[in-house]
Amino acid sequence: MDLTTRRSAVPPVASLAAAVGFVVAGASVVGHPVPDQHWGARGAVLDLAFAVGALGVAAGLPAVAGALRVGRVGRGGTRLAQAGHVALAVECVASTVHGGNTLGPVFVLGLLASLAGLAVLAVEGLRSGTARAWAPLPLVGLLVGVAAGDRGGAVVLGLVWAALGAFVVQGERAPARVPVA
Repeated sequence: MDLTTRRSAVPPVASLAAAVGFVVAGASVVGHPVPDQHWGARGAVLDLAFAVGALGVAAGLPAVAGALRVGRVGRGGTRLAQAGHVALAVECVASTVHGGNTLGPVFVLGLLASLAGLAVLAVEGLRSGTARAWAPLPLVGLLVGVAAGDRGGAVVLGLVWAALGAFVVQGERAPARVPVA
């Protein structure tokens, strides 16, 4: 099989999972905030959908880093952001089981790790010069998602991951560049 035409199904599926998870999470709270404790069905939908989105980001980030052609530091930032998103997913599942916010410090640490890792990825993506317009998008999406909160923030984050999935697929379809000696 020709390596320039081979594609992995993981990046598009991961980005799609992230996009759908975040859109569902965001739609579940627009106009109807969920309290910190004693959740109903909407609280469970919110947290489980957000967990799916966070795990989709964790699975899809390496493909984004690859499409940005970042080096060792950028891949390290990617791993930090992946760990942060997994922590966010763990907190969401634990909170769903408990019926309210349970592992607040895990969420905060996961969010900080995600933001720091995505910041490193953004800087390294900008430095690589491959796709400068796309490099800060994961970080900006998470910042907007957090800042907008119950006003559709997660929906915006879902749209960002839909766009990133398309970016990765386009990058995989492009022929590999062969350096001229």
